[in-house]
Amino acid sequence: MAYKYKWLSAPSLAIQLNSCFYAQTTSKLLCYASNFYITCPPTIKRSTLYGNLSARLVAFLVDTTLIVFSYTFVLYGISASYEQLYTWSDLFNGGIDFTELLLVCKALFLNPFFLALHWGYYTILESSLKQATIGKFTLGLKVTDLRGRRIGFLQANLRYFSKFISIIPVGLGFLLILTSRRHQMLHDYIARALVVAE
Repeated sequence: MAYKYKWLSAPSLAIQLNSCFYAQTTSKLLCYASNFYITCPPTIKRSTLYGNLSARLVAFLVDTTLIVFSYTFVLYGISASYEQLYTWSDLFNGGIDFTELLLVCKALFLNPFFLALHWGYYTILESSLKQATIGKFTLGLKVTDLRGRRIGFLQANLRYFSKFISIIPVGLGFLLILTSRRHQMLHDYIARALVVAE
């Protein structure tokens, strides 16, 4: 019995098995060959382009603008708190009143409705078939796992909540993209995810 190995490509290996046996009924030596193919999936998706800092920053600004404008548009329509109905002229009339400005920001952003909208926007869209938020999709970016596949909802949640860890050390977790070979931030490492450019 003999084995022959031949590399077909990086993740595949072909094995040819030659077997010979003696057939007593015909008194002849019979030989046959069998081919086996072993496919090893790559552990890491190799991409020529990953989302760099500038592209991801622009995508973040687009997403933030969409979230804030859509949220405030709805909130102003159903508002029952007078701080949410302030105009810029009300805020800056007679100088900047940081107390009232703080009240407006608190009323707008530190409430469960905005937090739920922000969470749902990122986790649902990044785990969808498009694999991207509107900002990322506009710039040709998408979120994948290390093998280039779509991330699931749980992995999208892990990536979302890991962003708070990236913020904690003065935002150094975000700056990790400057030294990472695949342009990953800290929350990308934690969630084992990539942001790739199509």
